[in-house]
Amino acid sequence: MHAFINEITHFKQIPDDPYQLVGAFCCMLIPLLIGYFSGNMTSASFMSFGSLTFLYSKKQAARTLLPRMFLIGLLLLAGHAFGMLAITLPWTAPFVVSFFGFFSRLIFRLYKITNPGAFFVVMVTAVGTSTNVALSKQLLISCYFLLGIGIALLTAWILCAIRPVPLARQQQSFQERLYTDPGALLSSLFFGNLLMIATYLSQSIQLENPYWMVISTATILQGNNLRAMMERNVQRILETLLGIGFAAFLLNISLALLPKIFLISFFFVTVEFIIKHNYAIANFFITPMSLLLISLAKQQFLYSLLPYRFLGIILGGLLGLLGAWIMITCLRFYNRTLQIHETFDQESE
Repeated sequence: MHAFINEITHFKQIPDDPYQLVGAFCCMLIPLLIGYFSGNMTSASFMSFGSLTFLYSKKQAARTLLPRMFLIGLLLLAGHAFGMLAITLPWTAPFVVSFFGFFSRLIFRLYKITNPGAFFVVMVTAVGTSTNVALSKQLLISCYFLLGIGIALLTAWILCAIRPVPLARQQQSFQERLYTDPGALLSSLFFGNLLMIATYLSQSIQLENPYWMVISTATILQGNNLRAMMERNVQRILETLLGIGFAAFLLNISLALLPKIFLISFFFVTVEFIIKHNYAIANFFITPMSLLLISLAKQQFLYSLLPYRFLGIILGGLLGLLGAWIMITCLRFYNRTLQIHETFDQESE
């Protein structure tokens, strides 16, 4: 028990980049302020999704960073757009989430795009499958999303101009990367199939905002190995429970719209700063941030969302943990004869 508490409260010593934190604050604040002054907070929430592209930036020359971020932004946009299209044929939603989970996991692992890795692609795709809007309005929503990507790219370009960047490394081709890491394909297939099951179950039991179960499953599978997945599952449940209580307190005091916008931006920067030092503590801020964003879009808050969010996280975490255990157990069994050495120990996400 003592070791578990130390694990939750331990802060990893990783150098911080103040430019990255300022950029993250701007990328969340600008879309919300645009929505505030235009009187359209729904558009601000979709622009915020596009701004998540900034979290994939790093110290790199603009000529290589910006094209990479643009392609990642398009992947986020495509996931959300196809997720919204799946509303017309609900039975296709599990396949859409599975495909984008598989594809993003494969690409991000081969190109070593870690933290947050494929997580946000899965998140926006799953949210898209729960965004029930008319087909005629989906193009406008995608335009809002694209505007958020533009804000992220502009912010990254400014940072490239004012901060030093390391020398560029020699790039490998896709085939070379796949040859040196053949386990990436197996890992991605497993990841996509488990997300399909999570999407199907969340819709079958009719959870309010079913994407929370899918997101929780994806989060658990970000662990480096089975032990890390188990610890992350317990941490996520404990910290989410505390976060739900904190969110209920904030929403009960009826904050004005503008202070709420700055509070969301503060939570976003806090998550960006803490998540690489301590996942459990960072997760405490994710719940109130996401629930405050929902209240902005709907201009109201339903307290019934709190137990649904907690239930979705528990079910998704248990599904992710069970699936990881089955997969790793099977791999260890077949290692005896097929000499497959993929055990998820190579994961860095």
